[in-house]
Amino acid sequence: MVNKFHILVFLNVLLVLPVKAELLVVNVQMENAKGPVIIAVYDNEKREFFGKGKPNKKGNPDHIFTGKRKYMENTKLSFTFDIPFGEYAFIAFLDSDNNEMLSANFIGMPKEPFGFSNNARGKFGPPKWDDALINFTKSNQNISINLKGL
Repeated sequence: MVNKFHILVFLNVLLVLPVKAELLVVNVQMENAKGPVIIAVYDNEKREFFGKGKPNKKGNPDHIFTGKRKYMENTKLSFTFDIPFGEYAFIAFLDSDNNEMLSANFIGMPKEPFGFSNNARGKFGPPKWDDALINFTKSNQNISINLKGL
Protein backbone atom coordinates (compact mmCIF):
# COMPACT_ATOMS: atom_id res chain seq x y z
CA MET A 1 0.00 0.00 0.00
CA VAL A 2 2.81 2.42 0.88
CA ASN A 3 4.58 1.68 -2.40
CA LYS A 4 1.45 2.49 -4.44
CA PHE A 5 1.04 5.74 -2.54
CA HIS A 6 4.64 6.77 -3.24
CA ILE A 7 4.26 5.90 -6.92
CA LEU A 8 1.08 8.01 -7.21
CA VAL A 9 2.75 10.98 -5.50
CA PHE A 10 5.79 10.66 -7.77
CA LEU A 11 3.64 10.56 -10.92
CA ASN A 12 1.64 13.60 -9.78
CA VAL A 13 4.85 15.55 -9.21
CA LEU A 14 6.01 14.69 -12.74
CA LEU A 15 2.76 15.97 -14.20
CA VAL A 16 3.05 19.41 -12.61
CA LEU A 17 6.73 20.06 -13.36
CA PRO A 18 7.14 22.89 -15.86
CA VAL A 19 8.59 22.30 -19.31
CA LYS A 20 12.25 23.27 -19.24
CA ALA A 21 13.07 26.20 -21.45
CA GLU A 22 16.47 26.94 -22.92
CA LEU A 23 18.24 30.19 -23.78
CA LEU A 24 18.25 31.63 -27.27
CA VAL A 25 20.25 34.82 -27.92
CA VAL A 26 19.15 37.11 -30.75
CA ASN A 27 21.73 39.71 -31.80
CA VAL A 28 20.24 42.70 -33.60
CA GLN A 29 22.61 44.88 -35.63
CA MET A 30 22.45 48.13 -37.55
CA GLU A 31 25.10 50.76 -38.27
CA ASN A 32 24.66 54.00 -36.32
CA ALA A 33 21.31 53.02 -34.84
CA LYS A 34 19.89 54.76 -31.83
CA GLY A 35 16.45 54.20 -30.37
CA PRO A 36 14.11 51.49 -29.13
CA VAL A 37 14.17 48.13 -30.87
CA ILE A 38 11.11 45.89 -30.70
CA ILE A 39 11.39 42.18 -31.39
CA ALA A 40 8.51 39.72 -31.76
CA VAL A 41 8.75 35.92 -31.68
CA TYR A 42 6.30 33.73 -33.57
CA ASP A 43 6.02 30.01 -32.92
CA ASN A 44 3.29 29.17 -35.39
CA GLU A 45 2.54 30.47 -38.86
CA LYS A 46 -1.17 30.29 -38.12
CA ARG A 47 -0.78 32.71 -35.19
CA GLU A 48 -0.58 35.48 -37.82
CA PHE A 49 3.03 35.78 -38.80
CA PHE A 50 4.02 39.40 -39.31
CA GLY A 51 3.30 39.26 -43.03
CA LYS A 52 -0.41 38.99 -42.31
CA GLY A 53 -0.26 42.11 -40.13
CA LYS A 54 -0.07 45.59 -41.52
CA PRO A 55 2.41 48.44 -41.06
CA ASN A 56 0.97 51.41 -39.15
CA LYS A 57 -1.06 48.97 -37.06
CA LYS A 58 -0.12 47.52 -33.69
CA GLY A 59 0.25 43.75 -33.76
CA ASN A 60 -2.22 41.55 -31.95
CA PRO A 61 -0.49 40.28 -28.77
CA ASP A 62 -2.48 37.05 -29.02
CA HIS A 63 -0.63 36.25 -32.24
CA ILE A 64 2.87 36.76 -30.83
CA PHE A 65 4.51 34.00 -28.79
CA THR A 66 6.63 36.53 -26.89
CA GLY A 67 8.39 39.81 -27.47
CA LYS A 68 10.75 42.35 -25.95
CA ARG A 69 11.80 45.95 -26.26
CA LYS A 70 15.26 47.43 -25.55
CA TYR A 71 17.09 50.63 -26.33
CA MET A 72 19.93 50.46 -28.88
CA GLU A 73 22.79 52.89 -28.27
CA ASN A 74 25.07 52.18 -31.21
CA THR A 75 25.32 49.20 -33.57
CA LYS A 76 24.48 46.01 -31.62
CA LEU A 77 21.89 44.82 -29.16
CA SER A 78 21.25 41.36 -27.70
CA PHE A 79 17.95 39.86 -26.60
CA THR A 80 17.86 36.65 -24.55
CA PHE A 81 14.77 34.45 -24.70
CA ASP A 82 14.08 31.63 -22.26
CA ILE A 83 11.90 29.49 -24.53
CA PRO A 84 11.50 25.78 -25.25
CA PHE A 85 13.33 24.17 -28.16
CA GLY A 86 11.35 24.40 -31.38
CA GLU A 87 10.84 26.36 -34.59
CA TYR A 88 10.43 30.12 -34.46
CA ALA A 89 10.38 33.19 -36.69
CA PHE A 90 11.50 36.63 -35.50
CA ILE A 91 10.95 40.19 -36.64
CA ALA A 92 12.76 43.18 -35.19
CA PHE A 93 12.49 46.85 -36.02
CA LEU A 94 13.92 50.16 -34.87
CA ASP A 95 10.95 52.11 -33.50
CA SER A 96 12.31 55.52 -34.51
CA ASP A 97 9.08 57.39 -33.79
CA ASN A 98 8.46 55.48 -30.52
CA ASN A 99 4.88 54.51 -31.41
CA GLU A 100 5.33 50.75 -30.78
CA MET A 101 4.53 49.76 -34.37
CA LEU A 102 6.32 49.54 -37.68
CA SER A 103 5.50 52.84 -39.38
CA ALA A 104 4.92 52.97 -43.12
CA ASN A 105 4.35 55.55 -45.83
CA PHE A 106 1.03 56.09 -47.60
CA ILE A 107 1.48 53.05 -49.89
CA GLY A 108 2.44 50.72 -47.03
CA MET A 109 6.23 50.60 -47.40
CA PRO A 110 8.00 50.58 -44.02
CA LYS A 111 9.70 53.85 -43.05
CA GLU A 112 11.66 52.30 -40.17
CA PRO A 113 14.54 49.81 -40.43
CA PHE A 114 13.43 46.20 -39.92
CA GLY A 115 14.71 42.64 -40.24
CA PHE A 116 13.61 39.03 -39.98
CA SER A 117 15.31 35.90 -38.68
CA ASN A 118 17.70 34.35 -41.22
CA ASN A 119 17.90 37.93 -42.55
CA ALA A 120 15.08 36.86 -44.85
CA ARG A 121 13.71 39.51 -47.20
CA GLY A 122 10.49 39.32 -49.14
CA LYS A 123 9.64 40.57 -52.58
CA PHE A 124 6.85 43.12 -52.49
CA GLY A 125 6.10 42.30 -48.85
CA PRO A 126 7.44 40.31 -45.94
CA PRO A 127 9.31 37.03 -46.44
CA LYS A 128 7.61 33.67 -46.43
CA TRP A 129 7.29 31.86 -43.10
CA ASP A 130 9.73 29.12 -44.14
CA ASP A 131 12.38 31.67 -45.13
CA ALA A 132 12.36 33.30 -41.68
CA LEU A 133 11.99 30.06 -39.71
CA ILE A 134 14.86 29.05 -37.41
CA ASN A 135 15.26 25.71 -35.69
CA PHE A 136 16.22 26.26 -32.04
CA THR A 137 17.88 23.01 -30.94
CA LYS A 138 20.69 23.81 -28.49
CA SER A 139 20.99 25.97 -25.38
CA ASN A 140 22.75 29.31 -25.77
CA GLN A 141 22.21 29.23 -29.53
CA ASN A 142 22.82 32.59 -31.21
CA ILE A 143 21.09 34.08 -34.24
CA SER A 144 21.55 37.49 -35.86
CA ILE A 145 19.14 39.94 -37.44
CA ASN A 146 20.40 42.87 -39.51
CA LEU A 147 18.05 45.84 -39.53
CA LYS A 148 17.73 47.52 -42.92
CA GLY A 149 15.50 50.17 -44.39
CA LEU A 150 14.02 50.11 -47.86
